[in-house]
Amino acid sequence: RVLAGTPSVGRALAGGFDGVYTYDVLLYDGRFFPRYCSQARKLGLLCAPSVGPGYDARRATPDVRVRGRRHGATYDAMWEGALRARADLVTITSYNEWHEGTQIEPARATNGYRGYDGAWGRRGALAETAYLERTAYWAAQFAALRG
Repeated sequence: RVLAGTPSVGRALAGGFDGVYTYDVLLYDGRFFPRYCSQARKLGLLCAPSVGPGYDARRATPDVRVRGRRHGATYDAMWEGALRARADLVTITSYNEWHEGTQIEPARATNGYRGYDGAWGRRGALAETAYLERTAYWAAQFAALRG
């Protein structure tokens, strides 16, 4: 299967793609997913919205736009949107894109990067794997909905 990273499902269909995905967690949030997936389904395309914990590339790029992690609430809201949308697949932006501040891999504060202290009320060592554990939770919810 080949998916197009575009908000335009019509263009994906015209281009011969099997489906669409969003990737950009700054521009698209969970509120966008239900309409996006509905449009994709109407055209017979797969829908794979991307969920992410937030976005902050200021440390590595001139991009000053930020979507805060809100102690895990941003990630949860995106997953909730993907489930509400009845997505065919869910992609994650990203596992280890530290320069964009979208990473979910285990982390602790180091070299000017913040860890995950406060995510879902966790602190210290318990916070280091908070996003992976929350991903497992949401993946199980997704699998249960898919049957």
